[in-house]
Amino acid sequence: MNAIITDHTFPSLASQTRVLSAAGFELDQAQPLCTTEDEVIERCRNASVLLVQWAPITRRVMESMTKLKGVVRYGIGVNNIDLEAAREMRIGVANVPAYCLEEVSNHTLAMLLALARRIPQDYARIQKGDWGVGPLLPIPAFSELTLGLLGFGAIARKVAIKAKVFGFHIIACDPYLDSGIFAQCGVERKEIDDLLGSADILSLHTPLVAETTHLIRRETIARMKSNVILINTSRGGVICEADLVTALRSGKILAAGLDVFEQEPLPADSPLRSMPNVLMTSHAASVSTQATELLQIKAAESARDFLLGKRPEGALIWPVT
Repeated sequence: MNAIITDHTFPSLASQTRVLSAAGFELDQAQPLCTTEDEVIERCRNASVLLVQWAPITRRVMESMTKLKGVVRYGIGVNNIDLEAAREMRIGVANVPAYCLEEVSNHTLAMLLALARRIPQDYARIQKGDWGVGPLLPIPAFSELTLGLLGFGAIARKVAIKAKVFGFHIIACDPYLDSGIFAQCGVERKEIDDLLGSADILSLHTPLVAETTHLIRRETIARMKSNVILINTSRGGVICEADLVTALRSGKILAAGLDVFEQEPLPADSPLRSMPNVLMTSHAASVSTQATELLQIKAAESARDFLLGKRPEGALIWPVT
């Protein structure tokens, strides 16, 4: 039995190889790395376990791989894996749920603080030869602002804890959590319409599933406060970018901090690239040397456990056949 990496962006696979070889298993990587269904089927057909970054693991892929016992996603989100098909076919799926919690929450906070203080906007004016923050006023104190968290999972909770230090009033919405979790964090629970209408800064922390795809679009933007700041470090598809651009141009949305996009890399002709009220990073919120090393180790441990017939720590679907 073996594990095959479909695709990755790691400089070295040494830590993963150590974990698998210590248990008596081989770790291979597709050559060249896979980006499509056909490539996964062709290059990984004999895998017992797949380790996946962005390659699509669809029903067709899984049906073509008769030896497959499990799929491990490098990260938290699993929207490139057909979970329904995996469940029907009794193929295990695992993620790395503790990956990059500190990094993404810190990145989120960095973006919202910078935009609330008008730092990117002021910088853009200085680059053009202008000076002075007068055109950027008003600049409210953080204690005057309400931070709304759409989704209240582990990352959002860390954002809430860190943002409290700066004096924000914090509200959150998550229909899948018990109210006690909000109370434990000292965060006011809101329904989505109340959240959209109350937040001065709206930070997105939802997975990309059918009900969250284009959750932020023309209709929901209309329910937001004017001059709201929008932060997205979750998944690009949660926002309809065409509607976002319209709202940024009109001033309905004052500014946006975006780490993720509907299409990545962001197209060269995207209007977001030239907007002075947009702060962008290239899907980098999760990155740190420490987080990347831990991600590889934890993913390899889950692959090892699937091969051993054990339930991995990050199992989303279990048991396997």
